[in-house]
Amino acid sequence: MVTLKDIAEKAGVSSMTVSRVMNGKTGAVSQATSERIRKIAQEMGYVPNSSARALASRSSRLITAILQEYDEDNNPLEDRYTSCFLGELALQIKQEGYDLMIHYVKDYSEITYSLKSWNVAGAVFIGMFDESIQKLQEDNRIPMIFTDSYSSVRSITNVGIDDYRGGEMAAKYFLDNGHRNVAFYGPEALDNGVVMHRLQGFVTTLRSAGISLPPENFLDLGVKDLGAELKRMCSGSDPVTGIFTTADKCAYQIYSAAYHAGIRVPDDLSVIGFDDLDMSALITPPLTTIRQDIKKKAEIACGLLMKNIKEPETPAENIVLRVELAERGSVKNRINGEKH
Repeated sequence: MVTLKDIAEKAGVSSMTVSRVMNGKTGAVSQATSERIRKIAQEMGYVPNSSARALASRSSRLITAILQEYDEDNNPLEDRYTSCFLGELALQIKQEGYDLMIHYVKDYSEITYSLKSWNVAGAVFIGMFDESIQKLQEDNRIPMIFTDSYSSVRSITNVGIDDYRGGEMAAKYFLDNGHRNVAFYGPEALDNGVVMHRLQGFVTTLRSAGISLPPENFLDLGVKDLGAELKRMCSGSDPVTGIFTTADKCAYQIYSAAYHAGIRVPDDLSVIGFDDLDMSALITPPLTTIRQDIKKKAEIACGLLMKNIKEPETPAENIVLRVELAERGSVKNRINGEKH
């Protein structure tokens, strides 16, 4: 049996360094060294002791949820959408007689190692993995379900929502309530992902009504002083009266910043979120938002995964779930003064 010491000798590093890499603790190890160690481990046929029991069985009862770990200082499960989806997925997986294992990865090099070392029966990917999908399929033969993917690879099974339609709904609701100068707040939309599609639906609908958003009406999550930016937008002869956010958690940030800046929601600034998390109905005023059915998304992802496990030749499917508007109290009707 290949040991960590064997790998360390071949790689010319210490056993402790190899242990760190094998356990995903690569903060003190360069990316080049980490990749070299993993490659050597793979070539030597190394199998972690923690997964030996799973490998001894012809079929493990483990399903892994793969999440991208963008920042070591932040816990991905603090994101309410992610924790809600994973909680529902775990319940569904359990009912099928499997257990769910959550695995954080920083880049592609860690994914295949994790899938093979634990001998998982299948995997569900949460987050942006579009650039790695082709290689993932080439390197792994287990059933894989992706969520919210806009990959051009046609042979993947994906469960997503109509993000573009959600953006359209938000823009139309603002227009129907007399808002003509509106803004957008969210992550920078650089790729073909959910943020871009939500933004495109929002902007295109406004443009059809003869309204274009100037650059200063786009607020990035990295803004240093959100309250100051809201004050800037809400002042002057033609103030911004409504802001659409890419997620409910972003709307909560706006609520907080607006409160400290002396801006009233919705009297001074109307807000529309996206997701309809449970907290959105409890804050003051209750948040008007684009609702997606997170529980249904988890149920479908689990169902497709089980189908692919039982029938490996099942054709790829792309499921797009509908979204709807949850009307509450964060949007002011500027035509008759009512609040929705």
